[in-house]
Amino acid sequence: MTKKKSKKLFINMMVILVIERIVIYVTFNGKNKIPINLVLSLSPFWVSILVILMGVYFILDGINLYSFGKLYNPNYTYKQGFVNSICGTFFSGITPFSSGGQFAQVYIFNKQGITPANSASILMMAFIVYQSVLVGFTAIIMLFRYRIYQAIYFNFFYLAIIGFIVNVSVICGLFLCSKSKKLQNFLSITVIKGLNKIGFIKSYKETSIKLCNSLESFRTELLNLQNNKKVLVKSTFINFFKLLIIYSIPFFAAKALNLDIPFIKIFTFIEICSFVYMITAFVPIPGASGGSEGVYYMLFSPILGDLGTPTTLLIWRFMTYHLGLIIGGITFATNRDINRLE
Repeated sequence: MTKKKSKKLFINMMVILVIERIVIYVTFNGKNKIPINLVLSLSPFWVSILVILMGVYFILDGINLYSFGKLYNPNYTYKQGFVNSICGTFFSGITPFSSGGQFAQVYIFNKQGITPANSASILMMAFIVYQSVLVGFTAIIMLFRYRIYQAIYFNFFYLAIIGFIVNVSVICGLFLCSKSKKLQNFLSITVIKGLNKIGFIKSYKETSIKLCNSLESFRTELLNLQNNKKVLVKSTFINFFKLLIIYSIPFFAAKALNLDIPFIKIFTFIEICSFVYMITAFVPIPGASGGSEGVYYMLFSPILGDLGTPTTLLIWRFMTYHLGLIIGGITFATNRDINRLE
């Protein structure tokens, strides 16, 4: 890694730490100050459950990449898939909009014997399945729980709807363009040309070519998925369980703090946490720092109160964000395949 890239990553990590420190200070200042005895009374059993759940989450993520990697390299191992996925988690967490994760994974795939072209195919297929499952998962919640959460949260719920619409638009737009050449031409020629005229896009030709290439890549990988139904079904189930795990962490954090939360409430926690991720997906700061904590506090306050919300927030944030950074950073720094000289 070059000095310039290392410096940029260091700056990003410092930004994350500073922002989160400010958020924690504001959250726990005054009446919201966290009691030390509450932290010391954490249930070892439920903390263990939290760690196990996140371990299963990381393992499933590794299995997902391993399944796709085997399509292009029969000798690809699960260990390589896990290393790639956890390192991707690290780079996604320290770059704005999680933009560095896929670039890092292409680099790691190359070190593991899969060419950049095939790596791009793997990541595109993984994106198609994940985005489809995410949209379907959230659509069910929106369909059956719209009136309840719209009444409780009002403005915040509409932000979640906007995030949902963006995600639906992305995946539906890609599917439609993959099936319709006319729509692809309309987007790559008419729309891009219009955006170029109003100064929103600098180079019409370059942008148009990039869009056409991206849509063609999506079309190709969609066909690959259709031809590999076992991998498609397997990845669908993996992503579904990954979402269930990551959305349920606040519930188990509440249990770890010995809060009196009945088990039936786990579905409510999953639903609300899905809104947190939907709203904060477009926060440009690395790791959505600041935004994630703020939205979490606003959405979970009606359920957990002034004491339970900030304390579960700390546990949730560590388990779902910092733990991946720690494991991913150590793995990237120590893995022999990644760090070997060509």
